[in-house]
Amino acid sequence: MLPRIKQIVSVQPYKVTYLWNTGEVREVDLQPYITASKSNGPIARLADEHLFEQVKTDGRTLYWDNLLTVIDYDGSQKSAPLDFDPDVMYSMSRIVSG
Repeated sequence: MLPRIKQIVSVQPYKVTYLWNTGEVREVDLQPYITASKSNGPIARLADEHLFEQVKTDGRTLYWDNLLTVIDYDGSQKSAPLDFDPDVMYSMSRIVSG
């Protein structure tokens, strides 16, 4: 079974605690990645605590709406979510319980 995020349990500044489909509750601290990112990049925008708190899950991973702009097949620009690979999120996190 591939680990996937089922539910967000809590959100603190730059830390998210979530329930995985493995039954584990894990926490990830994204502050080092936010700090290390380019000052004008989409990950750097997560330094805004209000924006960071708007994290969501799609039953697979964590994401934030409309932080990216992508070029669609027809050449038009569209807003897209900023998300993280669930396998990377799993390896970056630590077990809280489970």
